[in-house]
Amino acid sequence: MAMKSIFLFAPAETALGKKGPVGFAISLAKAYGAQLTIFTVALDVTTPERHTDTQAVALDLRSAAQAAGVECTLITEHSHVLGVHEVVAEHARLHDISVIGSQGSGLLNERMVAEYLMFESGRPVIVVPEAYDAPYQNGALGIAWDNTPAAARALGDAITLLGPEQVHFITIVGEKPLPTDMDNQALVQVVARRGVKADHINAALFGRTIGLALQQEAVAAGSHMLIMGAFGHSRLRSFILGSATADILQSSTMPTLFSH
Repeated sequence: MAMKSIFLFAPAETALGKKGPVGFAISLAKAYGAQLTIFTVALDVTTPERHTDTQAVALDLRSAAQAAGVECTLITEHSHVLGVHEVVAEHARLHDISVIGSQGSGLLNERMVAEYLMFESGRPVIVVPEAYDAPYQNGALGIAWDNTPAAARALGDAITLLGPEQVHFITIVGEKPLPTDMDNQALVQVVARRGVKADHINAALFGRTIGLALQQEAVAAGSHMLIMGAFGHSRLRSFILGSATADILQSSTMPTLFSH
């Protein structure tokens, strides 16, 4: 099942039509012939002198999508009975996949919404760096593999929705214990039954953060996107994230699909 409906959350203050999450979402929708729904609101409502014309931003984003031949629906209003993050998650549940950035400044920011989407939308989420300016490519995927249920879910979501021809399983050694009875070659063979070429890479941490190591190894293997399970739990309305999830959100250099 390829993607038919993509959801993009684009804060009015930071949304750019030609790069970052917006540009990536438009190119992703074009690649799969999917409909794109863009939810645009201003997040910085606590700074009186900073005013963003949300409607004008939304129309610019729709124009960018239409120029690329992508059918687009805009959402610019919502009930204030719920928080923005809750409303965004409700909308995201209706779509195959969500796209968002990870900009972290402000009392309410993209990163907070991204965290909420990962754990509360029930759908996979692609986090795209703000400065990322390459279009989506249906190339090889780097799979962060630690033999956990979340990693398996991410693998299944990626193969089902993106339909890659090749995946690189990437296991970082030295970050945490990885007890397993799984033969790596069996993993590769099972994925091959789905018509996907695969290999498995063991890489040492070498003093890097786990997030940096995964991204570097994914790029070195020729991957255009990193796929990984999202780890964490909510506590007092904030999220306690796993180390890899937190690292990627704080220092993302490539599009990363998270599943939980």
